[in-house]
Amino acid sequence: MNSRLASLYQRYIENTCTKEEREEFLSLVAENQENGDITSLMDDTWNKIKTDDLLFPKADHVLQSIISTPQKPVVKKISWYRYAAAAAVLFLIGATLFYYNSHHVILNSFQNSGLVKNTIKAGQNKATLTLANGKVINLDSTTNGEIAEQTGITITKTEKGQLVYNVTESAKKEKTASAKIAYNTITTPRGGQYQINLPDGSKIWLNASSSLKYPTLFSKNERKVELSGEAYFEVAKMTFKEAGHKNVRMPFIVVTSKQQVEVLGTHFNINSYEDEAITKTTLLEGAVRVSQVGSRKTVNLLPGLQSVLNNNNLSTRAVDTDEAVAWKNGYFQFNESDLGSIMRQLSRWYNIEIIFKDNKKADELFHFKASRNLELNEMVKIFELNGIKLKIERRTLIVEP
Repeated sequence: MNSRLASLYQRYIENTCTKEEREEFLSLVAENQENGDITSLMDDTWNKIKTDDLLFPKADHVLQSIISTPQKPVVKKISWYRYAAAAAVLFLIGATLFYYNSHHVILNSFQNSGLVKNTIKAGQNKATLTLANGKVINLDSTTNGEIAEQTGITITKTEKGQLVYNVTESAKKEKTASAKIAYNTITTPRGGQYQINLPDGSKIWLNASSSLKYPTLFSKNERKVELSGEAYFEVAKMTFKEAGHKNVRMPFIVVTSKQQVEVLGTHFNINSYEDEAITKTTLLEGAVRVSQVGSRKTVNLLPGLQSVLNNNNLSTRAVDTDEAVAWKNGYFQFNESDLGSIMRQLSRWYNIEIIFKDNKKADELFHFKASRNLELNEMVKIFELNGIKLKIERRTLIVEP
């Protein structure tokens, strides 16, 4: 065991280390991720506070869930990324000690920082459903079970925060090309997310501040939805019989304000927020075709590729797909992302406003990964431990120079 690491660890937990000692400690943590020293230290702490009674995973699992190895060199701030991973691990320990040992000196550090007074919860399953007849249903306050029925379609809200569409047998038999198409729209607020299971078996996860418009029953030969914001799609394969042909695969089309994505059966993510400069489509499985609205520009994607639509330029690049769908899996993950885009994601998830006192800070690049379940004050603590000065004023997060 590294004796210096053990000594600094104890001083860090007791909140008695100097600024220089804290920086040295976080650096040692980052350097000792592989040999297990920090994991052993954390396990000892876990045992002292009766970890069997806690809802936290063991230290090695915490460490692995927070630390992710960069896939390519970091342009800048690589030390911040390493410190952030280390600080996040130690913050979980600090939070546990704070909860179970309120007399501990770490309580003072929380109170002095003012973070306890500014608790803002992480986002959760929240959305509104607008039916074809104009009726609006608040999904986060509606009881579970069947919540509506529309022309042979039943809509059910599950305990897990999912909206499930089921087609009755009579509706399947009566389905024709001339049948009237009724549209529903599901909208998530800032600080909300939701999952929708469509009648064809396709599953869609909607991120915060997003909306999806879709027919309750797809037409004979096409499945088309309209997206604003961000969503992850798992599209079910579906066929129809065309005159003179055997079964033909029915395309699934996602339309945004700037592009159209056509697929047959695949897994992909679309990020198309109006406050983002670029629209990104990331493919995890299958194949998709991305077309720019109002242009003949088209690109085809294979798994691991991402299309980028920036102004009038449509291009592709290889990416870490885990980063693109981290939000759907319960994480914030950024690989060489600028602080401005990181803060915009925090803004949507915590339903807060962001102010940069120095706009140059927004261009700084970071590697970063953390749970989306953390409260805002916990997230701020991680940033502050690594030299990013933040201040919470009501529902505004201020980035200091």
